[in-house]
Amino acid sequence: MVCDANGVPLRFLLSPGQASDISNAQALLDQVRIPGKQGRPRKRCRWLLADKGYDAEHLRQYCDRYRMRPVIPLRTMKRKPKPGLPRLFDRPKYRQRNIIERMFGC
Repeated sequence: MVCDANGVPLRFLLSPGQASDISNAQALLDQVRIPGKQGRPRKRCRWLLADKGYDAEHLRQYCDRYRMRPVIPLRTMKRKPKPGLPRLFDRPKYRQRNIIERMFGC
């Protein structure tokens, strides 16, 4: 499910229980239309806040392609370090993720 900063659901996708959420993330993000001012609705957001389950390189590359900033914590499993600068994690911005958790709770 995708919601805006106010907790209003924008789009959701049902998938089988055994399928991981990351496998349908790009398809869900492609269907989002963000309502706003007059004219054509925006299709992409500025920030993508997600939990550790969405930590995948292909989702981060998708965000880079469409100029979205992913705020996704890294998983704790050991990996080989990637060359170049590490991605920064914006902890204050990540705290806003509780909006979708509260939306599920309603």
